[in-house]
Amino acid sequence: MLLTSTQVVTRSQHVDEPSVLLLHKIEELNKNTAVLIAEAGKLIQESKQLSERIKSFEHFSTKPKPPSSRHY
Repeated sequence: MLLTSTQVVTRSQHVDEPSVLLLHKIEELNKNTAVLIAEAGKLIQESKQLSERIKSFEHFSTKPKPPSSRHY
């Protein structure tokens, strides 16, 4: 047993405190992981959209331009 200033705490209770803290940290990591995965998904979608825009610009710039008709 361990003595504290306010109560007597058995060793099993004392050992459980770090376990509870560890469980809270694991929950926090799980939440952060879920947020990171969601953000990565958004970045992937934005990357695909940008890639499509770049392809459309490249396609537009390589298209043969119609001859300009000049009137003098």
